[in-house]
Amino acid sequence: MKLWFDITNTPHVHFFAPIIRHLSEKHHDVVVTAREFSETIPLLNSYGIDFKLIGVHMGKNRIMKVIGLATRLVSILKEVPPFELSFGIGGQNTTPVSFFRRKPSIVFTDNDTSYKWHSYKLGSHFIFPTYFDVQKVIKKFGVKREQIHLYDGFKEDIYIANYKPDPKFLQKLPFDDFITIRPENLKASYVPVDAKTIVPELFEKFKNENILFLPRYEYEKEYAREYNNIFIPKGPLSGLDVCFNTKAMLTGAGTFAREAAILGTPSVSFFPGKNFLTVDKIMQDKGWEFKSRNPDEIFQYVQSAQKRPNQIDRCKAVQMELFSIIQNILNTYR
Repeated sequence: MKLWFDITNTPHVHFFAPIIRHLSEKHHDVVVTAREFSETIPLLNSYGIDFKLIGVHMGKNRIMKVIGLATRLVSILKEVPPFELSFGIGGQNTTPVSFFRRKPSIVFTDNDTSYKWHSYKLGSHFIFPTYFDVQKVIKKFGVKREQIHLYDGFKEDIYIANYKPDPKFLQKLPFDDFITIRPENLKASYVPVDAKTIVPELFEKFKNENILFLPRYEYEKEYAREYNNIFIPKGPLSGLDVCFNTKAMLTGAGTFAREAAILGTPSVSFFPGKNFLTVDKIMQDKGWEFKSRNPDEIFQYVQSAQKRPNQIDRCKAVQMELFSIIQNILNTYR
């Protein structure tokens, strides 16, 4: 089958990479489009995934985001060759294009706090983790239960299943013993407009620790200018190798927090929003992920936290379950 994947953000690359590889090995014809944002393009290149670049991120301004979405959809309609089924995370771009071309679409998401109404109205199949609150999309958007497919795990399980630690990773850093800090994404639409970063406060709290700092934007590098215990890499690092080797992962968003938690690393989320995804709440309830925006609380947690065994074997089973779900969907269109 001719399959179209649209990738618009860095975490999408990790998630789709094993799926694209699996389907390519099954002799499907895969086409990938991508939007330039954060480390999306370098990561696609690192995975050796061929793609067509269409569009750029338009920032946090809602008007500009709508303009960016509309212009990108027009470009996709012009440039993407015929396909039989589309794959997208959130489905913001894939569902309207698929609907216009009268082709089915598969939408993946674990985000049950922010809803893209047109994706649920236009999408054909929805693949969620079992923790996802499916009743919301059934009641609010009229999605039929038979359109929903559930896998028993987390989105991050799908690619952590293939993870093998790089024995030479620490050679890329100036230290072996370190914590990692990743800022909040204050430009994201899901972050409150008045949100402020706590990264400078964290730097001060952990001034006696080696810190690997992974800024999202160039201006964030200024936070570290006066500290000699902070290392900022010149290029992208393997996020999973970071999570595996760091003493603790402190992040203002969810993906790194969940990756670290699954790999058994003490994980802190200082996400500035009030509404956490259900998958994050589950991890917090299990004690895998610590939630706080209080620098003192975060410091105390990191000082006392211990590493746990990783869950790669469980991830492998989850990945196989997802592959089976996808195959069952594909079989309905043969």
